Amino acid sequence: MMTQEELGKRLRRARERARLTQEEAGRALGLDDTAVAKMERGRRGVGALELKRLASLYGVAVEDLLADPLSEGQVPLEIAMRSVEALNPKMEAMKRQMQRVVSDDRWLREGEGDTGGAWEPLASEIPHDLPDYERGYQAAELFRERYELGDSPIPDLAMLADEVGVVVARLPLGDTGAPDGCSAIDPETGAAYILINSDKSRVRRRFTVAHELGHLVMGHLRGGQVVIDETLNERAPQEREANAFAAGLLMPKSGVRGAVDRLRKRLGENDPVGWIVWLADSFGVSEEAAAYRLVNLGLARIIGGDTREAVRGMVEDREGLLQARVRLGLSLATRDSDRGVTEVGPSMRARVARALEAGAISVDGAAGMLHLSPEGTYRWVAESGIRLGAAEAPL
Repeated sequence: MMTQEELGKRLRRARERARLTQEEAGRALGLDDTAVAKMERGRRGVGALELKRLASLYGVAVEDLLADPLSEGQVPLEIAMRSVEALNPKMEAMKRQMQRVVSDDRWLREGEGDTGGAWEPLASEIPHDLPDYERGYQAAELFRERYELGDSPIPDLAMLADEVGVVVARLPLGDTGAPDGCSAIDPETGAAYILINSDKSRVRRRFTVAHELGHLVMGHLRGGQVVIDETLNERAPQEREANAFAAGLLMPKSGVRGAVDRLRKRLGENDPVGWIVWLADSFGVSEEAAAYRLVNLGLARIIGGDTREAVRGMVEDREGLLQARVRLGLSLATRDSDRGVTEVGPSMRARVARALEAGAISVDGAAGMLHLSPEGTYRWVAESGIRLGAAEAPL
C-alpha cells in the first residue's frame, strides 16, 4: 500500500518535471497556496478528483502516480551511464515497461525451471586501445562471424536477437519526444532484454534494435542496469561504440562493397540519390545511415561527396528521395509497416503459451505479460490453437 508521503513525493517530482510551481499548480486546481505544499509533504490527503486533475496538469497518467513496481514484484533497475539529472515522464514510462517485461519473463522462466544462461558480451575479445568507432565496427564483424551471418542484409533484427538469447519487446510509447528504446540485464539471472518504441518508423526501429544490441555486445551494462539512450550524452564513448556496432551489423563492410560493385551497371555514376535510396532499401536502414556508411567506408565519391557535410543536404531533400524511390520502382508500402505494434519476442511468447496450457496463468494474466487486451489475447489463443489448462489460475 502506498503511503501518503510516497504519493506526495511522486506528485512533487511530476510537478517539477512539468516546470510548475506549487502556487501555479494550486491556482490551476482552485486551491489555496499551501494546499499543494501540504500534499507533497504528505500532510494532506489527495482526493480522487484532485489526483486526476493533477495528473492531467502534469502530463502523467494516474496509474503512473499510483504504480508501485517493487511491491508488485517488479525487478528494480538502475539507470546506467546517465548524463541527465532526472528522467522525463516518457523515459520513466519506458523504464517501468522494461521492469515489467524483465519481471514477467523471469517469472515464466522460473515456472519452467529454466535457469537459462547469463548474457555474455564480446567486449573482452576486442582490443581496448582502438578508437570508439573502430571498436564498434570490429565488434559487429566479430558478432557476424560468431553467428555465421555472412555479409548479407539481416531481414529481421528482433528475430536475430531472440536467436542469440536476447528478449525483444515492442510497445507503442509515442513518437514525438519519446525514447527510441532501451536495453537491460536482469540482476538475478543475467538475461538480456531490449525494449523498442514501436511508434517510431520501421528503419528507426531496426537501427534501435541493432544499437541496443551493441550496448549488450560491448558490455556496457552490468546486472540490474538499464540504459535509455536519451539519458546519455550522444558524444559518450559508449554511444559511439553502439552506433558503430549498429552500422557495422546492419551494413557490413564487405556487404556494402559487394552491393556497390553489383549496382554500378544498373545505377551508373551520375545518380547519387538513386544510390542512397537503393542501398537504404537493400540493407533496411534510413537514407541518412546509408549515405554516412558510404562516407565512412571511403565510397562517398559514388554519391558526389567526401564528407558528412557534403551528403547532409542530399538526405534532407525528402522530396528528391521520394522521387528517386518512385523512379527506381522501390516500394513505399513497407516503410512504416508494423508501426504501433505491441509484441514480445518469440521465446517469451512461447513461454506464455506453455504457462497457459499448464494452467499456471489465466488469459488475463497472459494479456498483461503480452501487453495486449484480454480480447486480443483470447484471439491470439484461438488463432494459435493453445489449449488452456484446467486451472487457469490468476497470477
